[in-house]
Amino acid sequence: MQRFLFLCFLTLLFTSVRAQGVKGTLTDATSGEPLSFANVSIYDSNQKLIKGTSSDLDGRYEIRDLAAGTYRLEASFLGYAAQSQQITLTDDKEPMELPAIALSEGGNDLEEITVTAERAVMELGLDRKVFNVEKSIAAAGGNGEDLLREIPSITVDLEGNVSLRGSEGVRFLINGKPSALTQQEGFLQTLTASNIERIEVLTNPGAQFDPEGTAGLVNIVLKQKREDGFNATVNLNAGTGNKFDGSVDLNWRKGRFNSTLGVNGRYDERYFRGFREQSATFADTSYSRYFTFDGLRQSQRQGFNLGTEYELSKRGSLALSGSYRWGEGESTNLRTTDFFNDAGELERTSFRNEAEPQTDNNYEVRMDYQTTFAKPGRSLSASLQMSESSREEVENYEEFIFSDTGLDLGGNRQNSPSVNGSKQYLGQIDYSQQIGEDFKLEAGWRSTLQRLDNVADFNVFDEDLGAFYKVDSNSNRFLYDEDVHAVYATFGGKVDKVTFSGGLRAEQVYTTSELVEPTGELFTNNYFKVYPSVFLGYSLSENSTLQASYSRRVNRPRDRDLNPFVDRGDPLNLRTGNPFLLPEIINSYELNVQQRLGRGTFTGGVYYRAKSDLLTRVTETLPGGVQIGTRANLDSGRDYGVELIGTFRPTKKLDLTASANGYRTELDGTLEEGTVQADGFKFDARLQGSYELPWDVKSQFTYYYRSPGVTAQGQFNGFQGLDLGFRKPILDDLGAITLRVTDVFNQRKFGYSTEIDGLVTSSEFQRESRILYVGFQYSLRQVKGKPKRSQSGDRGDDGGTDF
Repeated sequence: MQRFLFLCFLTLLFTSVRAQGVKGTLTDATSGEPLSFANVSIYDSNQKLIKGTSSDLDGRYEIRDLAAGTYRLEASFLGYAAQSQQITLTDDKEPMELPAIALSEGGNDLEEITVTAERAVMELGLDRKVFNVEKSIAAAGGNGEDLLREIPSITVDLEGNVSLRGSEGVRFLINGKPSALTQQEGFLQTLTASNIERIEVLTNPGAQFDPEGTAGLVNIVLKQKREDGFNATVNLNAGTGNKFDGSVDLNWRKGRFNSTLGVNGRYDERYFRGFREQSATFADTSYSRYFTFDGLRQSQRQGFNLGTEYELSKRGSLALSGSYRWGEGESTNLRTTDFFNDAGELERTSFRNEAEPQTDNNYEVRMDYQTTFAKPGRSLSASLQMSESSREEVENYEEFIFSDTGLDLGGNRQNSPSVNGSKQYLGQIDYSQQIGEDFKLEAGWRSTLQRLDNVADFNVFDEDLGAFYKVDSNSNRFLYDEDVHAVYATFGGKVDKVTFSGGLRAEQVYTTSELVEPTGELFTNNYFKVYPSVFLGYSLSENSTLQASYSRRVNRPRDRDLNPFVDRGDPLNLRTGNPFLLPEIINSYELNVQQRLGRGTFTGGVYYRAKSDLLTRVTETLPGGVQIGTRANLDSGRDYGVELIGTFRPTKKLDLTASANGYRTELDGTLEEGTVQADGFKFDARLQGSYELPWDVKSQFTYYYRSPGVTAQGQFNGFQGLDLGFRKPILDDLGAITLRVTDVFNQRKFGYSTEIDGLVTSSEFQRESRILYVGFQYSLRQVKGKPKRSQSGDRGDDGGTDF
């Protein structure tokens, strides 16, 4: 097979044939950088699509086999206004070289060029799917979590955890860059949706990206203000059940400076309800238990970000940015447990009041430098990042136990204060160089240093002393250090109808886990691994593209997975970590085809993920029917999947997007209770539509369904939900009023069932999800013309040297 692929590559490399047509380059109107994977289409005099293609890594495009005549060439790309111009071809056999086409967000009124703001809902790039979310109602009045609920193949569960194609190992980037803040709880809720331009899903990221994550990467691209002048955006939202959030985003661009300031705040209350029932049949006894949960979670979060970019010269810039977020909250819960004997008779009832106040603080500072060189086709970028976060919380428990006749059987009080701190340092350098007209080489280095210090005490109240005392054997201090050093390189280009990219990433990882208290044990796991990636795209026709890709990824256990501290928040369902976990390795293969239709697009794909040392949640039953959950490595696992995405616009006022993802999961391994072999089929689907109502009101609906599925020791239940939204522009389109209802029929419930060592468990939980939101948005724009790029010699600073 390797020889066959190599011969195919050589054949494509040497069979490039030039023919009559057009060629040129697409660039960003502000930065002058090339636009990769933008669309270029040719229309005849009747506005019928004749041919189309996409630009390569360097923004180059070429369309061949065009007869002599007059055509309209249109260039478009997500996040930019489309441009079109008239061209006339003669009988010349050589392709006509057109002047570079510069695309901008606002568009330009040029001679023989028309501008339209219409953008595609989804585009298929060489290594990613790009979703334009600006038309979403949630984009006008929601947050980042609301937007992700509308993206095909993405699921957001009751706790805000994100999964992609059924896998929870999803990593986030902001504007294509890593950020420690994305690893903080609730970070998606702090992102104002109206500031998000598009969301990119990379299920097989290339070697230039961190390979961390089972499912892939989600890149959240924020809007960038490019015009000189002052811009301000205000967002205010209120929801039923005491939910409020607001943000103010300011941007000022003057001369060489482009500065931004954002302030946001959020207050949220949500009830949490559920039940769990258990029945045990052991050799010497049998019994059953029924749990109910009735809780409320309150949170208040604030934050701000500040940044400025300075144009050092016409080719170089330096940017400094920082953000700070802080918040506090409290979760309260009444856990009621009924205990029944083997005859089904009530023996006793426990009432356990739980309260968990917490505070958290985190900040991040970042410096970015980028430059191009005097010789075209070369660029260099470098970044340094430092972040720190801390969280303090206290888990308070008070339990009262009564007999079936109401007799007081006593109780107890416990608490568990904890302090979690983390620091992260990141350095990265990237260099790219064009080779000839059609190829590009990219290389880079990146190091990430992470330090975590978690302290958790377990205290029991002594009635005689009237105070809490620490239980040393159940208390804990855990240190975790992780250093990842990587070098990587990619090479790509375009040969005839084939676009390709291949890369290799080499990483050396050093990890140390130290259980300072109570045992002083030290665990190390150092390993070196390589992560290859390959992407191939083939243009079947002007409207059809075939794409194949492969990448190797890793799912590294986190500190909470490794920490052996036993969380006793629920005395009958304990949780702990496993310091002996190994990283999970994923080899991912994918094949996609995209077909552009008259009124829409169709994208279909198949994928396969082979996993070794699979990380999974497992549960063990202890004496007395107590369960303890932890993480373990299974030998292997496999996912076989099919994904379908279609967009359709039957009328000018109606847009529809439908998607479906079905996959089979297989798990193999050995746990303490024996061999584990589980397999099952999972399915999820989403239908989204928008319709323009009278009085310039836009409506939108999103329906989601997820089927039941399997885990290593049981299965989880299916669920579904429907969201509705309406948006009305006001104040000459500078403002808008939004009305949204999430989970209209109150169906977003999560449940699972297991059968382990004679103990059968089933449960269902729901966090408040049927909410009515009313929002107001307003944008102030004071534009003073396009930014002027400095000319060489204007300030006597060239800002870059050639290699």
